[in-house]
Amino acid sequence: MAGNVEMMSGELPYTIDQKGRMSFPQRFRDILGDRFMLTRGADRRLVAYSESDWQELMLKISAMHEGRQKEILKQIYIKGAIAVECDKTGRILVPQALREYAGLLKDVYVVGAMDTAEIWDKACYEAFTQSIAPEELYSALGALGV
Repeated sequence: MAGNVEMMSGELPYTIDQKGRMSFPQRFRDILGDRFMLTRGADRRLVAYSESDWQELMLKISAMHEGRQKEILKQIYIKGAIAVECDKTGRILVPQALREYAGLLKDVYVVGAMDTAEIWDKACYEAFTQSIAPEELYSALGALGV
């Protein structure tokens, strides 16, 4: 969103323990902060927002006309959201409901997605990226003039 000049990128493998604790990349914490919002996203991924970007998103959702799209965003994004805070070693605790939603058991990827970070189950992330056909990538790059 508008607040972050720096953008996040990269795919970083991590593990999550049975209690839901996992390290979170320093380079993403430098942008999001040590306390950020974590919520459900599409395709069984979790999405991390800085608190300021989360507030901006909440205002945009609040300003939407009542209807199906607003209800979906409220149901998935808002109701599933929770503030998480990194401990002194850089770990976060992913709540069980979010772990279950994303299927996070052990191996995960933390992925920079410009102004947000995503947490994916490793197998789910790899299947998603492999499902993108080369023609779709070429089309997307063409839209940028690349």
